[in-house]
Amino acid sequence: MNEIDVLKKIASNLTERKNSAALSNYRVLCSNIAFLNRAFATAAGTLRSLHIQIESSLTNDSHLNPQYKSGTDLNAFVPIVSRLQLNSFSVFEKLAALTGPDERAHITLESVSALSRGFDDYNDLVTATRQYIDSIVADSYQLCLLDPKSFNYHVLVSLNSFSKYATKSLAHALFNVEVESALNEFGTIKFKDWAKSHITECNHSTFAQKVDFLFSVLGAPSDPDLPDDLKNLFKFSSEFTHIGYISTFFTSTAGAEVIFGDEDGPYLPSTENFSELKYEILETACKALLATYIPSLVKCLEKLMLKSQADRFSALLHQNAAALSDAIATRNSKYFFFIKTGLIGSSSSIPLTCMCGETRTWVSPHATTDLYCTSCGSSFQLLEVDGDGGYIITSNGPAKIIGANVPDFHDLPMDEQIKLLKQCEEAAKSAHGPQLGGQPDAAP
Repeated sequence: MNEIDVLKKIASNLTERKNSAALSNYRVLCSNIAFLNRAFATAAGTLRSLHIQIESSLTNDSHLNPQYKSGTDLNAFVPIVSRLQLNSFSVFEKLAALTGPDERAHITLESVSALSRGFDDYNDLVTATRQYIDSIVADSYQLCLLDPKSFNYHVLVSLNSFSKYATKSLAHALFNVEVESALNEFGTIKFKDWAKSHITECNHSTFAQKVDFLFSVLGAPSDPDLPDDLKNLFKFSSEFTHIGYISTFFTSTAGAEVIFGDEDGPYLPSTENFSELKYEILETACKALLATYIPSLVKCLEKLMLKSQADRFSALLHQNAAALSDAIATRNSKYFFFIKTGLIGSSSSIPLTCMCGETRTWVSPHATTDLYCTSCGSSFQLLEVDGDGGYIITSNGPAKIIGANVPDFHDLPMDEQIKLLKQCEEAAKSAHGPQLGGQPDAAP
């Protein structure tokens, strides 16, 4: 191909957009969004509550390490750390407000057009996303470093840009004499020297470099794809924020949409497409909070505070992280159920209770396409068990075999529970790791 061939192919694509297609189970998607959105908002709210305690502790010299006490040069970081946290909360809460599930309670066939998603919707969501990931990485970076020159660089560059177009009232509200003198000093430095001067330094200038630095300091995240996901989301959101050719074409091209429907009412393909993006953003946002911001705040407090104080807040922050991590883990997972041989294909209805708490009744003729949770989207895999056993000994403890004529484990008398737990312990001692093709032990 030459340049004209490529140009023609681009022209054909940009002049006729394909129809939207719904590729997910929209009802499950909305449930997932609602669940993760609550978990994200709760985590952000807990961080805001903890900030009040942290701020109070930081103002108490008896809680600080010697180099950060009042009267020392590095004490300047005490109010800065508090301010960084407050700035973060505004960004967190904005993203939480824009990633809630769609409301369809009053949507009818006549009003379904209200669910159509276009340029304004994408622009608001993705701009908030760009602000979030940029902010969370930049703030985590500064919390990890606590370096005067690095912090000076990022703030002075920001102030310099802001001051170029700020109105007199904005400038008066922000720029006091001390800030003016710092900006004047910064103004004496040539642009090419901003990244390394007598008052500023920037060793990681790009978003990707900051991400790589953070994970080199904090350790690899539990999700190995997260560093690349953050970088890709940054590029994707930049395309929307900077009004790129493709994002503008995709979101501003109107067209007739078919109407879909489920038990909750009608919806449109663009509604589902937008929600799918919303969920992906929300999941990455939660993982970023877990893997960058919270551990960076822990590391920062360990520098600023005496060990006893730092450990107290570290425990509370890790508790918040664990709750959010559990919420992520229950979405779109794969769960195994043990079931009596012969039950599948019978006329019986089979209750399948997911780890998220939702029970799905699998009715005859037991279509395999229905083996998923309508609440969290997790998939179910059934393992048939022969014999008269009532429980399976697993790494998580005894599990009742579905269809067995026995009570649930927790409904057993205590002595029977203890007996089964001892069998679990003996099985664990005799096991030396998972065996390919091995079967779990059946208990009576």
